[in-house]
Amino acid sequence: MPRGRVRQRGGRARGRAHGRGMPRPQDNDANPVPVANQPENRPNTRGQKRRADDLGQEDRSPQRGPAAQALGDEEFDEGDNQLLQGEKDVWVLGDSIPYWAGIRATDTGKVNLRLPDLTIAWWGVRGLGWTSFRNSIETQVLLSPPPKIIIIHLGGNDLASLSLIKMRRSIKGEIEYLREAFPDTVLIWVDILPRRVWRGVTNVKSLETKRKRINRLGRIATCRSGRGDFISPDIDTETNFFRDDGVHLNDVGLEFYLDYLKTAIQENSAQ
Repeated sequence: MPRGRVRQRGGRARGRAHGRGMPRPQDNDANPVPVANQPENRPNTRGQKRRADDLGQEDRSPQRGPAAQALGDEEFDEGDNQLLQGEKDVWVLGDSIPYWAGIRATDTGKVNLRLPDLTIAWWGVRGLGWTSFRNSIETQVLLSPPPKIIIIHLGGNDLASLSLIKMRRSIKGEIEYLREAFPDTVLIWVDILPRRVWRGVTNVKSLETKRKRINRLGRIATCRSGRGDFISPDIDTETNFFRDDGVHLNDVGLEFYLDYLKTAIQENSAQ
């Protein structure tokens, strides 16, 4: 178990730095219209298996947010090649950090992190932000049965482009969306990591304060949604865990990161 914090539901944070227990409170029809103008009556199928042809010709490709547009085509992965991988027990969602973690896990022969009887889907999308999150996963939500665990690592690309209020609203809304679709799934928030380089940012100290506030908001929203947990990786800019770009994790950092995910999956799948 690497240093840092993986909070176990119903218990305390694990690792060298024990965290405090997260608060966990308890948790129309339209007027008649002419037949020709009546809206299509679609059943609520979130979290239930649907046939691909049920979706018709709807375009469900991710819409690029400001951060993704700034990165350009070479930095934004639409993620189409990752969709419809079959029924998986664990979904790992987010931006380039989980994307490259999935590549590392696959390249090193541990796509399921050597966890017995569990399968993992790596659906990270490079350049993804919270404003594009729902479009990036909506097909999976509609077509797939409920996973046991969903891990979410997202927001680093939004810190410099979205206000605190907008990020808070987006995070809360998307957590509620996932909870409504999958009432019994464990949702796990992963803290937004620091970076050695924040592109286009002059006041790094202010951004770091914002990052920590967003992480706290994300942990609270996830744990209050129902079955929730969070991971606070002990990864800082002083440790040699980053590539030369100062943004993405190198192989050592990715292995460290994967250890955190594995521990969190083990703890929450045992419940």
